[in-house]
Amino acid sequence: MTTKTSNENPLDMDYSGIVKWANDYVEQEKSLGHILTMPAPMLLTTIYARMVVEGSITAGKWVKLACERHLKDLKRSEEDPNYPWTFDEEKAWRPIRFIEKKCHPSKGDFKRLVLQPWQHFFVGSIFGWVNKETGLRRFREALVFLGRKNGKLVSPF
Repeated sequence: MTTKTSNENPLDMDYSGIVKWANDYVEQEKSLGHILTMPAPMLLTTIYARMVVEGSITAGKWVKLACERHLKDLKRSEEDPNYPWTFDEEKAWRPIRFIEKKCHPSKGDFKRLVLQPWQHFFVGSIFGWVNKETGLRRFREALVFLGRKNGKLVSPF
């Protein structure tokens, strides 16, 4: 993706050009709301899923499938009274609020954590889907694969 300030391919740039391109890209993503600088005032699980499915957030095959499943299951839980699962936004929002209010990184500047939209989706999906009758969680285990420098240290998993 090119930024609004440069159409040059980053692979053809020198180091200072790459740094400028990367900074411009981050600022552009912040302005679009894809990178949060403050805790979100609401749960972003379903919003993130919609943005991925619509294509406004680039994601891989498995993330797209998870987002599609989330949206399909939301619709099914509303329409089918026999569907055993429901998405409880309060149960999804509770661990996110806890992480953003109480957790701090163990190294660095010790500022409060700000979960990104993809982290809202991950945490919200794990904690928000519950059985309609018992209230027990649908997902008890989760596995996430992240590359280096993508927020594993400050993530809740």
